[in-house]
Amino acid sequence: MSDIAAVATGWGLTFVVVATYALWVVGRGKTIGRELGIGKRQELGPGSDSSTPASS
Repeated sequence: MSDIAAVATGWGLTFVVVATYALWVVGRGKTIGRELGIGKRQELGPGSDSSTPASS
């Protein structure tokens, strides 16, 4: 195997490992956030209007 092929293989494997780990971290973060209730959108009640200020 030539030096160029060895370097390309090394970079390719490194990219695959880092990308896989990054996707795992993002997925794990979403799972933990869901378990803790972080990032939920609050449902507005039928009588509430977000366009009017509370002081009016």
